[in-house]
Order: sequence, then structure tokens, then C-alpha cells
Amino acid sequence: MNLETLPQVLYGLDGIREILSFDENAILYKKLDYNLENNEKLITAHSIVYVVNGKVSITTLDNEEFVAKNGEMLFVPRDSYFISDYLKDEKSMEVYLLFFDHDIVLKFLEKMPISSNNKSTICKLLVTDNIVNYFTSIEQMHFNNTHNKHLLEVKLLEFLHLLSETESFALTLQSSEQSKQKRAIDELMVKHYDKNISISEFASLSGRSLSSFNREFKRKHHTTPKKWLIQQRIHKAHHLLQDGKSVTESAFEIGYMNVSHFIKAYKEIYGKTPKQY
Repeated sequence: MNLETLPQVLYGLDGIREILSFDENAILYKKLDYNLENNEKLITAHSIVYVVNGKVSITTLDNEEFVAKNGEMLFVPRDSYFISDYLKDEKSMEVYLLFFDHDIVLKFLEKMPISSNNKSTICKLLVTDNIVNYFTSIEQMHFNNTHNKHLLEVKLLEFLHLLSETESFALTLQSSEQSKQKRAIDELMVKHYDKNISISEFASLSGRSLSSFNREFKRKHHTTPKKWLIQQRIHKAHHLLQDGKSVTESAFEIGYMNVSHFIKAYKEIYGKTPKQY
């Protein structure tokens, strides 16, 4: 499977209408006349998925499945890795996707003196009449400048406040932010080293700049994260080859989309090509 990083990968795709978007913040409308199944995704911003028609299924690394059908809505916290299915019914698949970053969340939470130890996780949200009316109004809006940062911020904050009217959504967001702040570099790298995730994406997921990420990692492990990542991936591929996997299968399973790059990296560590081994 090819890993997709959201929301960036969605911009400009067929079937996607960018209502408003700026960097990792966006309000998108997605319409498909076919199913999208078994898509591997990493999300770098908090997300809301509102299903107009069809069914959305999200499966986490722990094999927990979350499903939203017509008129239902899911919250996905930032830095989540999951497998998704977008399934149409007799009509086209239609969903709204909202993405909002750390800064938007801080502005939303700043006037809410809350404290919580709630688990930060994917969850289903209550859809009220006001939420339905919000998406109805969004559908009818067409902006001359779809990259208006300030207008996008206003519309996202409006939506978050509508969510907070009837449930403890603010607590869920705060838990996610606290979890983000505590996330260690080692936890991220060990958990996802065999995924097709770049060093810059690991840095973003850890809440650090790329330079800070590289500096902290090298200070602790006495090597660069890039070299460590290659070594861990190649060692896993070595065991896969021992178990009878082909060179191509082993390369894809550890996140290499280019088999020749995998062969070169393997030879640098083991002194011979996978085929020679």
C-alpha cells in the first residue's frame, strides 16, 4: 500500500472541491462514483469526516474499526495512522472533510478553562441540526479566493463551537494536544519505521522543526535519523527475505516504492544484493 499524508495529498485531486484551504487547514467536499478501499493514511492535522452519502470505514493500527454512514460524522485526531475505505451506495460517495491544525485548536480552547485525561482517539460525533445547517450553508458558498486564511479560520472556529454546544468535544481536543506534546521521537520512529514516512514528516509528527528533530535524535543515538531509519528498514527486509518473501515484496513492505533504491541500500549494509543473498 502507498502511504498518503493528509490533507496535503487531497489538494488538486479529481473529485475534490476545495471550498477553503490554506496549508494544513481546509474545508473540502469529496464526491466519488467508485469505491476507494484499503488506503493507508497518515493525518497531520485534526480532521472531521461528515458523510452525506455512502460509508466511511477507518481501521487503526490496533485493529479498531470506526464507521460512519449517511448523516454521521467521525473525528480523527492529528498524527493518526489508519487504513480507510470509502464505499458508495446506490448514489455517489459524498463527504465533507474538515482539517484544522494546532493553532486553530489553541484559539478554540483559549477561553475554555478545561482539564481532562480523556483518551485521544478516533470517535463518532453527534450530528445536530446546527451541524447539518452548517454543511448546507457551506455547500452553497463559492469563494473567489479559496485560499483566504482568515476566512477559513473563522469558518473552522464556527464549526468547532457548534460541536462544543452538545458534547465534551473540547476535552477530546485538549487530550489530543496534550498527547502531542508528550510524544517522544523514539516512540514515533519505532512504531512507524517501516512505513513510507519521510524524516520531515516524522519531525512534524513529533512537534519539532526538522533541524531540532535531527539534532535531538543524533544526540541520543549518535547517528542521523535517516541512517537509523534505513538500517531498521533493511534489517526487517533481511528477515522477510529469510522468511521467503521476494525482493519486491520485501521492498514494498518496508516502505520502498523504488526497488532499485532498496537493492542499493541493502547492499551497503549487507555487502551483497538481496538476490545474491
